Amino acid sequence: MSAKINSAESIRGLACLAVVFSHLAMSFFPFLHHFDPNEKTDLAWVYAIHHLPFGFLYSGDAAVFVFFVLSGFVLSYAILKSPQQFHAKIKNMMIKRYPRLMIPALTSCIIIWLVFKVIHIDSSHVGAWLHAFAIQDFSFKHALYEGTIGAFLFSESDINWVLWTMTIELMGSFALFFLLYLYHYKHIAFWLGSLLIPCLAFLWRGQGFSFGISSFIIGIYIYLYAKPLSNAVAIPMLLIGLYLAGAHNTSAAYSWVHHILGENTYDYSNFIAGILIVYSVLMSPLLSKGLDHPILVWLGKLSFSIYLLHLMMLYLICIPLFNLFLSWHWSYSLAVICSGLTAIVVTLIAANFYSDYVDQLAIKVSNKIANKVLN
Repeated sequence: MSAKINSAESIRGLACLAVVFSHLAMSFFPFLHHFDPNEKTDLAWVYAIHHLPFGFLYSGDAAVFVFFVLSGFVLSYAILKSPQQFHAKIKNMMIKRYPRLMIPALTSCIIIWLVFKVIHIDSSHVGAWLHAFAIQDFSFKHALYEGTIGAFLFSESDINWVLWTMTIELMGSFALFFLLYLYHYKHIAFWLGSLLIPCLAFLWRGQGFSFGISSFIIGIYIYLYAKPLSNAVAIPMLLIGLYLAGAHNTSAAYSWVHHILGENTYDYSNFIAGILIVYSVLMSPLLSKGLDHPILVWLGKLSFSIYLLHLMMLYLICIPLFNLFLSWHWSYSLAVICSGLTAIVVTLIAANFYSDYVDQLAIKVSNKIANKVLN
């Protein structure tokens, strides 16, 4: 199981990098996603990549579904691995979950507020998406609100744009705790609940929210019921998952999928991709062992910090370097690639410190709160 958990960390780390690449694409090469049908590009390589099945490299939405399925699997493992401690474990994790997520999220909002107040950077040369992020104006009060309440209850992400996922992380976790309680006492109630909850989620907040909650539940099912896969099954499953992760409604590589799913191609494909990628890797001894690498596991441990910090690093590092390289008359693509890679390296360094201090603080505080409540 240790190799499986390590491979889960590795998948999380790689998925987090895909989120960063997705935001770089939206900032500088929006045609790679082509969310706006009126978007054009003069860059032949960008046009070519959009129409090839390699979009999984920068598929932020598929990566998010990977996060949710992994959370369902890992939380289930943490609670159920010692059946005799079930009640203590689930109560402990229910109390800890909110502060564990909130403290790093709130800190990121405060840091972004401080950076934007102190450092003003010319973002006029970057794409509309990153420019909109860079010219935000918000109060300290709003930063506190978003980091504690807005992001977790209402998917608000006006300051740190990635925080919309915190509602699904929190609600999905509590749906998981509830379902595992049902599973512990009556399996039929668990099965019925796991069908009903996504339906209620859809009625409450729509398809995207329902897909997120469903991903948590599927993570539970993978932990409880999935069987080891042979290489002949796992490898094609992974390849299909990666293929679907790259889906875009206007990509020629997915025209046959679009013929079937229409405008739902992007949403459905990314949702299914997250499930197939996690299932194939975790249930394949070969793939799990291949991803059980110290560097990838380290990347996974930093993934939450990378996720929270990378937009700020695009502002602080990527935009100034991009402006500088353009002033040196570098080509647009070269300026983006060099400034983007530098921003990623600096993000990894900053995330290492953030993980050691802020993330560890969140763990310590949440443990203290749980101990105080339960003892």
